[in-house]
Amino acid sequence: MIALAIAVIVGVGQQEAYQLLENCSASFYALTYLVMFAIPLIGWKKVASRPPLSLWIAALSGFLMTLLFIVFSMIPVVPVASRIMFTAKILGMMIGATAIGVMIYGTAALRTSRATENTKP
Repeated sequence: MIALAIAVIVGVGQQEAYQLLENCSASFYALTYLVMFAIPLIGWKKVASRPPLSLWIAALSGFLMTLLFIVFSMIPVVPVASRIMFTAKILGMMIGATAIGVMIYGTAALRTSRATENTKP
């Protein structure tokens, strides 16, 4: 993660570097909220009782506002050399970190399944 963060801020000014790192970290935090708000919206199919309409509306509102925050975090507030590069760096950081997380999870799941297979008689 440190290598990704350094790669994102190479060749930019102090204000742009700060905004890049701040927006990336806030977007990562917001992704967990997207999942939290999505549970009442799409996760209710596996539960016997459906959530009340008021909860569904509140979850939809939270999901949309959080998604809007992530979109707006890709727009620079301070003057930058290239707005497209700014957005690309944030997207690249989010996609790269997510890919690393998926690889770590996949490796752990593979190890767990192998360990389970080895313990069977």
